[in-house]
Amino acid sequence: MRKIIIELNSLEITAAAARIIASDLFAGAILLLWGKMGAGKTTFAKSLCAGLGVLPEIVTSPTYTLVNIYHGKMPVYHVDLFRLTEQEQLDDFDRQDLIAEQGVTLVEWPEFIPDYLTDEPVLNLCFKTVSENQRQLILQSEFSNFDTIFKTLEQPILSLLKGAANLDKDSA
Repeated sequence: MRKIIIELNSLEITAAAARIIASDLFAGAILLLWGKMGAGKTTFAKSLCAGLGVLPEIVTSPTYTLVNIYHGKMPVYHVDLFRLTEQEQLDDFDRQDLIAEQGVTLVEWPEFIPDYLTDEPVLNLCFKTVSENQRQLILQSEFSNFDTIFKTLEQPILSLLKGAANLDKDSA
């Protein structure tokens, strides 16, 4: 299993990391966003979606709708399972309602979904609150599909910020 820890000391670093990750995502990728309430999952999702060509102002946590679908470079399914209380509730959904096979799937509060998945490429993102303005992001995956993301994120944070600035210019 591959693992990297990133210190998210500012919103700019958070946005940079999210956009770097977005630049190497592929159709069928599933990102599980782990963390307590207020840990930064939705903030990260907004920047990640922006990196995929989605206007960040339309990205909201789908707590009451369960799934928001955004259209950018590819479809993004933003799933929030906070309101589920048991895994069997996932049986009420068709798989294609939750998983974007031709796009990217982001799942907040994914506690019940790992057993629902089979052999799809999954990237786990665990958000930990260090202080009011600082988070720690731990990325883990056993799938080689995400190797480029890990290699890019292993670079010093200054180069990440420059890389994200270049991504912003390219998308403008």
